[in-house]
Amino acid sequence: MNIEIANRLQTLRKEKGYSQEQLALELGISRQAVSKWERAESSPDTDNLICLAKLYNVSLDYLLSTDETVEEIKANNTLLEENNDSNDEVEEEKKENKIISAFNGIIPIGITLSYLIMGCCFNLWHPGWIIFLFIPILFSVIEMIKVRKLSEFLFPVFITAVYLYCGFEFKWWHPGWVLFLTIPLFYIITDAIEK
Repeated sequence: MNIEIANRLQTLRKEKGYSQEQLALELGISRQAVSKWERAESSPDTDNLICLAKLYNVSLDYLLSTDETVEEIKANNTLLEENNDSNDEVEEEKKENKIISAFNGIIPIGITLSYLIMGCCFNLWHPGWIIFLFIPILFSVIEMIKVRKLSEFLFPVFITAVYLYCGFEFKWWHPGWVLFLTIPLFYIITDAIEK
């Protein structure tokens, strides 16, 4: 929608004594929708245009008349669509960040509760502390998925957790050190994949 029509919608609303909230209530839409119309960020659909024309006692022709050329209208529509697409991307990113924030809180709490259950119920206090290494590991998995880079995974911390578990549980301290040789291999492979 062009700014001329947006200004006309705002002027007509004020002339009839409606606030944005009152008009939104009258039309059964959100106040934000009315605000977007009046800032030329979006356009009312056909049903709302008809309702607006009847509420303001004007013709649709008067409501939508403009001095713009067809080319200017097309250009404005293209800009409006691009703006709406970028707004959708921002909303999607906000939703994604909320999910990540929720995981950021849930992971440490879940692992701490798991440790307490392992300790209290199975008396696994000593080797059980190893699960705290999985807090940074899980965060790195989330980051790896988010940025789509395998190298974000904290492979050395994962190998350390596996080594400690095998050492404490099976006494494989001596052969277990071989696991650490996989760390440079991991980074060589991920580097090759990501290039």
